[in-house]
Amino acid sequence: MIPLFRKDFPSLKGDLAQALDAALHRFVQKSGPIVDLRSRVFPLVDELRINLDGAKFDSPAPPPAKVEGETALAFETPAVNVRGRNISVRGLPLNLRMEMRDVVFHKGTDATGDAVLVIHRAREGQLVISAAQLNLEEAIGRLGREKARLWGVDLERVRLAMRPRSRRSLAVDIRIQAKKFFARANIDIYAQLDISDECVANVSELKCKGDGKLGSFACGALEPLFEKLKSNTFPLKSLPLGGLQIVDVHVAVADTVELTVDFGSSPA
Repeated sequence: MIPLFRKDFPSLKGDLAQALDAALHRFVQKSGPIVDLRSRVFPLVDELRINLDGAKFDSPAPPPAKVEGETALAFETPAVNVRGRNISVRGLPLNLRMEMRDVVFHKGTDATGDAVLVIHRAREGQLVISAAQLNLEEAIGRLGREKARLWGVDLERVRLAMRPRSRRSLAVDIRIQAKKFFARANIDIYAQLDISDECVANVSELKCKGDGKLGSFACGALEPLFEKLKSNTFPLKSLPLGGLQIVDVHVAVADTVELTVDFGSSPA
């Protein structure tokens, strides 16, 4: 669902492409055009392309717009392709790719009377998000050092290793070398992330082991966070996907960690 921040819905191909481009630029830091809408006979669109290469997402995602009242046909297209190479989500480098086939878009209005664009139906779609393990390691190290400094602890080294356990489960090992004054410690963190057949994600295991007083202090400080993470679940099917539903989710782990989500319209 995309808010267009205008009262009237664009009636021409060029106006719609500009409106979509302007709307996406509100949430994405990227120079140059984002939207390429190809159409010979509007509102029949041959292809909608969204190019997010090099984009930065530094602000929290806005809450999804809610449609008030009925919606009507806006346009339809056999193909929607979204590409994002070397994007940055709060400093974490990622790649994403999304493809949808036989997509019907509806138009409506939100509570303020602004026009919104809604994905009404898609025969099938796939979203792939990937990140290099080395980039994830660097991001975890950067975040960990920021938090550790609050306790006067210096993280001298952070190493990450991720491996698959099944097509919907992965294990994570983080080894940290920490220092506080003249004390040093090795801290080992193990986590296991599982996604059920019902597409519910949860952290099933989360353990910390550290040597010496510094290691015990670090693991003790992390314990409340670990307990909170283990008690939470994230039902992927609860995501606001409009008329779409998640069909399958799986992960693949090598030098790059890849999450693949297959989705499509709910059966009539």
